[in-house]
Amino acid sequence: MLWLTFLWLRPLWLLGINNALKPYTDVPLPFIGISVPIRFALFVGFFHYHPRVLDAWVAEHLSAVQEEFQEKDTVSDRKVYIPVPVILDGETIPQFTSSVLQSKFKKQRVCLLIWGEGGAGKTSLACQIAKWAFSEQETTRLCEHLMLPVLIEEELECEAIEDEQPLIAAIRGQLQDLANEKEPISGELLERLLRQRRILVIVDHLSEMSETTRKAIRPELPDFCINALVITSRAEETLGKVTKTTLKPMRIEGNRLSSFMEAYLRQRGKRDYFTDTEFFNACSRLSMMVGTRDITVLLAKLYAEQLINAKDRTAASASANDTLPNNIPGLMLSYLNELNRAVTGDNFEVESDGDRSALALWDNHLASTTVHQDAKIIAWECLQSNYRPTSSKRSDVLAALEGDDAQMRLKYLEERLRLIQTIGPALDQIRFALDPLAEYLAGLHLVELYGKNQGQWRKFLDRAKAMPGAPTAIQGFLLAVLDCTWVKGEEFGVPSFVVKELEKRNSKVLPN
Repeated sequence: MLWLTFLWLRPLWLLGINNALKPYTDVPLPFIGISVPIRFALFVGFFHYHPRVLDAWVAEHLSAVQEEFQEKDTVSDRKVYIPVPVILDGETIPQFTSSVLQSKFKKQRVCLLIWGEGGAGKTSLACQIAKWAFSEQETTRLCEHLMLPVLIEEELECEAIEDEQPLIAAIRGQLQDLANEKEPISGELLERLLRQRRILVIVDHLSEMSETTRKAIRPELPDFCINALVITSRAEETLGKVTKTTLKPMRIEGNRLSSFMEAYLRQRGKRDYFTDTEFFNACSRLSMMVGTRDITVLLAKLYAEQLINAKDRTAASASANDTLPNNIPGLMLSYLNELNRAVTGDNFEVESDGDRSALALWDNHLASTTVHQDAKIIAWECLQSNYRPTSSKRSDVLAALEGDDAQMRLKYLEERLRLIQTIGPALDQIRFALDPLAEYLAGLHLVELYGKNQGQWRKFLDRAKAMPGAPTAIQGFLLAVLDCTWVKGEEFGVPSFVVKELEKRNSKVLPN
């Protein structure tokens, strides 16, 4: 009766009592002739990981986890969520909300695969699902109980860990950080939280991860204890053929661009910046930029942010549309300009070969032209291996950048612009924060690098054709290169056969 009272009024006390009694092992039971751990002899052990105990543990850490999770760069960069059409298990859902997933999360085990092209909004959807998981409003929550989200977005440290699965070790470390705990959570409690779906594990960009990391994420294995799993990927992963829910965000159709822009500007609290005429002119400009092609969520968001920034810079009497780019490669470069323009703060120090030296920048900025050039070089380093956005060795990136100040420029792009990220257990890999941006910047670099050189272009096209899964697997990059040849091809003398061949290979995504 005492334990039941604790279970109802103070469930966490049961967790503390059980932990305190764990060192005391078996005691003999009279008349039965067997020995059991003392906590089970006192019956408190039967309540150790009761659902109410797990819920109380989650509730105690909810506030800290919510705050820390939403401060993560990946999450904070995607704080504005606009419902978009998705394909859920083959069915088109015009407006994706939490109610669509609630039936899926009633199951004892849920594995959700969000897949699609770069820039489609996969990570944004995953972040929104995480917010629904810990929503305090029961109507929008995924389950009856609260869940704590854990985001895995870097390579797993597979070799340095003994007696613990690399994925579980990463979850334990992330959870300790999110909950601001001095000590890591016990392995037994973590397993119970994972099995009882009190923790939602999100693995971001699985398709771009190394084979070693991918092999460590195998939900088909019997000892895989994660029963609430969300994975984002550019590919429709098989995941060991486990039962899974598939979610594919759709492109924004041309006739819905204005609706999306309207919703996005209202969410940002900026719709009143624009008269109706300015707003519709901006939407028309975007429509002309993309033609009759459907576009990704990322592209629409980048354009909306450029529209806001242009309005902030112009006088009340001037038109924000006058400063906007009129093509997609230009939009990407304009985005870099905005990032660079927003840089504030003092000069920073760079450590190189054991020496520390302060490197002064003009007005605390690198020139935008330098940012463009460096970003294009790094983008190509991250794509040239398989024509898909992935990571590149830091040493290779520094060698490609050249110059005594290469390390400073790389640090500027990472810390000031947050354009790139250092990843990997050894922190020796560089990747772009936004995959489509990397594709377009690499495309611009190729146009400038190959120019009128027919031999180089033929090698590129032959290699692209030979890539596994081509052209579908590398469609994003092929489309980016095509857009760049349309815009810059004449300036750099790109041969006409290159444009025709790229148009042919992009025929599935281009309007007839």
